[in-house]
Amino acid sequence: MTETVRVLTVPERLLSLSVVAVLAAGTVSASAVEPAPATAPAAAVKPSPTATARPTPSAKPSPPPKPAPPKAQAAPKAAPKPVAPQPPQAGCPVPKRPGGPFTPRKLTPPVVADAALPRPLPAGPKAKSLAALAGKGIWVTNFKETPVDVPRTIQRAQAAGARSIWIRTGGRQGYYGDQFLPALVPAAHQAGIKIVAWDFPFLSDPVADAERARRAYADGIDAFAPDIETTAEGTYATAHRVALYLSLVRSYAGGKPVAATVPRPTPLRRKTFPYKAFLPYADLFVPMVYWSCNEPGRLVEESLRELGALLPVAPAGQAYDMGEEGGRRGTPTRDETLRFLDVARRGGAVGASLWTIERAGPGQLEALRDYPWAVSTQEG
Repeated sequence: MTETVRVLTVPERLLSLSVVAVLAAGTVSASAVEPAPATAPAAAVKPSPTATARPTPSAKPSPPPKPAPPKAQAAPKAAPKPVAPQPPQAGCPVPKRPGGPFTPRKLTPPVVADAALPRPLPAGPKAKSLAALAGKGIWVTNFKETPVDVPRTIQRAQAAGARSIWIRTGGRQGYYGDQFLPALVPAAHQAGIKIVAWDFPFLSDPVADAERARRAYADGIDAFAPDIETTAEGTYATAHRVALYLSLVRSYAGGKPVAATVPRPTPLRRKTFPYKAFLPYADLFVPMVYWSCNEPGRLVEESLRELGALLPVAPAGQAYDMGEEGGRRGTPTRDETLRFLDVARRGGAVGASLWTIERAGPGQLEALRDYPWAVSTQEG
């Protein structure tokens, strides 16, 4: 079978060429005005009104995509249950010492007499943040003759879950923080740990005592914690000497915290210890809550109630054997330490620490490690 082909005339050929040219020009013009998206799917192109082709039965429309299942949300961590009050441990009550009641020793005349002391500096701006003192901390009691193993100190603090290391930098032996702070501070910061220097000022010469704080701040510490004791420990803790000393420390601190480490308030100390002299210059109180035969939570509550009405509080807890000073023999238990930490956190303390890592019982360091005390990003 053959196919018959009709031959177009000359006028018909010219007409066909004209139509093709017009159609091509229209296509170019339209694409120049509104180009089609390069990624437009074929389904978006509508068929021509003159199209007569229909989809075959096998050409089924694609099913709509199924929505992705929602991602599983991590369950929020449950807040730890309150730690129950701890009953007195074995060895309580402590037998009375022979020889009558304790009498504090009389102080010799100070190096600088009261009349020769300058007036305290006016109160200036306080710390911009207490982040260096937030959360859990551990104290290190080293002396001028004690070498500081920087990697081991940091490793032990990390193992105890501490966020801050409170390390001694001076006292009657003078300032010795320069022996280890230049190496310890950057290494601790790299490990995410803050360094708080502590010092034992006896305030016989408050100006000389404060000079040690100036040098510690210059060596890069994050906060300074003077341990200001009572006259029973040989400290000239009068209101004027405390205020003079702290005013100088405050001037050296800049925007960093001054953490006043003080005896916990008792009826006798409230009458004799100059807590109010600290208020214009210190950023927070660090009461020494050493409980011996007392219930640790109760002592924390008392300190938070009384000192917390004056300044923020970050208590230091007992992590040593008080038998040598007339208290209960043996280091506190894990449960007592958990109770101390729990009452401090629930009571609104900025942080809490243990004195001291050299003498703490293994259960205490485990308690410090295990107790969940989260620090918010705002706290650093």
